[in-house]
Amino acid sequence: MFMTRQQDPVIQQVETVYMKEGLIRAYDREEAQRLSESLGQYMVYLLEIGDADRFAEQVDILRKQFLVTTEEGDFIKWELTPKTATNAIVDDFRISNALFAAAKRFDEPDYQQLSRRIDDGIVEHMKVSGVPIDFYDWNLKMQTNELRLNYLDATALKRLNLVEPVQEVLQAAPRSGPFFHEIYLPEDKRYKTADDKEVNMIDQALIAIVSEELTGQQDEAFYAFIDQEMKKGKLYARYDRSTASPRSDDESSSVYALLLPYVSEEVQRKMTERLDQIDLTDAATTHVFDYLNEAIARVQTSMPNK
Repeated sequence: MFMTRQQDPVIQQVETVYMKEGLIRAYDREEAQRLSESLGQYMVYLLEIGDADRFAEQVDILRKQFLVTTEEGDFIKWELTPKTATNAIVDDFRISNALFAAAKRFDEPDYQQLSRRIDDGIVEHMKVSGVPIDFYDWNLKMQTNELRLNYLDATALKRLNLVEPVQEVLQAAPRSGPFFHEIYLPEDKRYKTADDKEVNMIDQALIAIVSEELTGQQDEAFYAFIDQEMKKGKLYARYDRSTASPRSDDESSSVYALLLPYVSEEVQRKMTERLDQIDLTDAATTHVFDYLNEAIARVQTSMPNK
């Protein structure tokens, strides 16, 4: 059902505070980045609530502002600047997934065609040794040789028939206690950490989620750690890689939002309580990534808005 801006607090916040001249900014600041990440997240939210008109507006922005057509295919700028000549596979996956699902939900075949064009760019230019990689530079016609495991997306990988090679990469990833190494180099078949000293729990949550969705099995060590921390009262945004002790006093609303569908009812209840305590209303200090992650989680888990 179509919702007006006044009826939906998320739409009101995004379109009156984060958005300027039709483009979503990372923060309510003049110099804030305009990211394909934010565009894709908002598309996912609008798809979830069934707002076909606003979804179409975002597709129009995608086509006119972010999509670059070259002789090699179509690519999405990860950031909207005149000099940007690279994409980010995590954002491509999110946007292509939303378009593919919206084609059916909103009965718009053009969305599926656009989804396939984005997918073609990934398949043809963003693989090394059969494994997807982070980005492609269409000006230099060069691809990176790294894959950040937290950039993977199970829905997209299944659609692109890339599950088997990625499963092998995930299953062989080295560990530091409950934590995953985040980066894989397919040419060398080697792994490395994003930071030797600490882990970002958003990255860790995303790796755990895609591993479970592709293998059908929860990672026991990681979720035991989550349970342990929630029994203490909260999860922190960053932890020491060696000792698994907090390296930050901050919580991450995105960590809670991302993990909600994958934890037990008891832990979900505790995470919801923590989410309710985190104020995300100040767009000058709250990244739209965190705001939209929580909004999407509340829709998907039928949690009421604050």
